[in-house]
Amino acid sequence: MSRARGYKSHLALAYEADYGQPPASPAGYNMPMNQSKLAIKQTLIDSATIRSRRDQVQPATGNTDVSGSIVVPIDQIGFGFWLRAMFGNPVTTGSGDPYTHIFKVTESQPSLVLEQQYPDVPAYEMFNGCKINKFSFTYGGDNELTANFDILGAKRTVDAAPLASTLSNIPVLKFNNFQGSIEEGGSPLAIVTEASLNADFGLDGNTYTIGSGGYRTSLPEGLLQISGNIKAFFEDTVLLSNAVNNTASSLKFKFVSGTHSLEFFMEEVIFQQTSPGIESEKGIFITLPFKAFYNNGSGGSAIVATLVNNYASYATA
Repeated sequence: MSRARGYKSHLALAYEADYGQPPASPAGYNMPMNQSKLAIKQTLIDSATIRSRRDQVQPATGNTDVSGSIVVPIDQIGFGFWLRAMFGNPVTTGSGDPYTHIFKVTESQPSLVLEQQYPDVPAYEMFNGCKINKFSFTYGGDNELTANFDILGAKRTVDAAPLASTLSNIPVLKFNNFQGSIEEGGSPLAIVTEASLNADFGLDGNTYTIGSGGYRTSLPEGLLQISGNIKAFFEDTVLLSNAVNNTASSLKFKFVSGTHSLEFFMEEVIFQQTSPGIESEKGIFITLPFKAFYNNGSGGSAIVATLVNNYASYATA
């Protein structure tokens, strides 16, 4: 028997038409990933039944929790599938390379089938009813540019055959930290050393019902909260003054590779007041947390993600 090896493993992704149900003829995608740690947990409930013995009665089984984290490269093609999982179908324009895909906040998120594949065994661990609950990334410095997803799901099955007989391979065309930039209020910020973005989709994971077999019956969406941090050299008081005065501004995080790009635009943001402090004799930094919101921005969304690449359509995936 062959031992399962990480480099031989795959993460397959497909979209569900009905929550928690694998599609009859799935279009499966072999997703680039650095880590996939989806798992199922089920509580064992100790029994208090007395039966004239010291030995405990067999415990009962409780509800199941499908959850975990996935780390993926921020790339030109594959990342669009994760954007669709967060925001639904994009508006796509263009008749050839490059295509422009615009994702905005919508009322609901599509549910996914995510399958951790171990072909060495073989074993195929399929998780149904999955949605992205949280998303985050940090850029700046010499680290690999990756994104983190926290996943909630409904149920898991393990089979000796995969969900889809063949998977569409996604070309790995990564963006890098040095291709990133940041704008505040429409002007480039050359003093920022690090920036981060976090999205909490507010999924309600407490949806267990009588007769559901201990599985989540749905994952209703809650309020979407967008936040992050920018760390900058403390050269002037412009950003600090914005925070002190609660002045609304905008932020744009962008990565560019030739004619292709990925952009996160937050048209309305407000900075939290902090102090730079003095940590050493060296240069002083200031870290400013921010929150994005929507009041009356022309984009109609607290965050707008724009992916420009050579992939024709994510809506039919």
